[in-house]
Amino acid sequence: MKYNKLLSMPIHHMILILIGCMTSMIALLAIVDAAFSRSNMSLTFVMAAMTIAILAWGMFDYQKKWFGDSKYIKLVVVLFLYLIMLALSLYYPMLFRQIWAIVFFIPVMSSLLTTYREYAYSCIFFFAYFVVYTVAGTTGMGGEADTTVQSAFMRILLALGSVLLGGIVVIARHQQAKQLEVRALQQQKQQIIHMLQCFVPVGERKTQTSRKEISEMSLLLKGLWMECGGTQTKDWEIELLSLLHFVSRVKLPDYMFEKEGKLSEFELEVVQEHCYMAKELCEGIPGFLEVQNVFLYHHEKIDGTGYPYCLKEDQIPLLSQMLGVVEVFLAMTTPRSYRQAMSKREAYEEIRKLAGTSFRADIIQAFGKVIV
Repeated sequence: MKYNKLLSMPIHHMILILIGCMTSMIALLAIVDAAFSRSNMSLTFVMAAMTIAILAWGMFDYQKKWFGDSKYIKLVVVLFLYLIMLALSLYYPMLFRQIWAIVFFIPVMSSLLTTYREYAYSCIFFFAYFVVYTVAGTTGMGGEADTTVQSAFMRILLALGSVLLGGIVVIARHQQAKQLEVRALQQQKQQIIHMLQCFVPVGERKTQTSRKEISEMSLLLKGLWMECGGTQTKDWEIELLSLLHFVSRVKLPDYMFEKEGKLSEFELEVVQEHCYMAKELCEGIPGFLEVQNVFLYHHEKIDGTGYPYCLKEDQIPLLSQMLGVVEVFLAMTTPRSYRQAMSKREAYEEIRKLAGTSFRADIIQAFGKVIV
């Protein structure tokens, strides 16, 4: 149980525990050494290690009370690491001379807590400070042997290596986050598709149509997208839009699918509600924003007389216009209880009359090539 709790801790908690444990052990060893050797250096070790240990454990215990769930808590831990480096190098130069190699862990630990930009800024400071201290610090870096060009060069090279290693960690974290994001998007997509598929039989019963309309709309939309020069693959978005369009009809009363003539003002408001179905299902889910907007605006007209927001021309997404064209075409070529289905040619001729008012002329022209 405690093992699982430890594994579930945030990274900045783990780092503070690591620092606290290491410095506590160093303090204990220094106390034992000081008891036998009685040297000033051992006492310095004890003071430095106990100070760092107390600060680390104190931050670990009280950081939630101080900062809550603040997004800056990780940066506070990074700042704490660099303050340790500055304090040791400036106030305990003799001690820093003996444990300078520990400093190389700072960029790696920082890389576990920061973004690209934050890590870059921290490493610029770290590397610049380390180079200046190594080159100019004849006292803090330890005697004649330590101030040779070869020794200074090796330390600077190791510092650069630790910075680059930390950079690799940041890149690995970013890649892993992207993979998790893609995996989560795929899972959410499958959940939404599965839920919508459960309503397909209901849609078939209410509209007296076949689910084949979903695949027909998907094929026409993909063909129109490619004909209009679409380069980015949108297969899953188009398939989801086609499924959404079919299932969204379950929100409408049954009698409206058999009613002849114009709808009443109230009935028009009810029909317009189906545009919000994608927003109701996908709002707040990363990766679904385009599907949400495309479906929301697919009844907008370029002359501004559409719904729900009366958008005009370029305000309407290209794929929304395409979905609207395909929807009208399938509505005309699908038989209803109160009318016969039109032929493809007849339906297209009717759609051509909507060029410049409901739909863009170039989209309608491209659609004509798709249905040939």
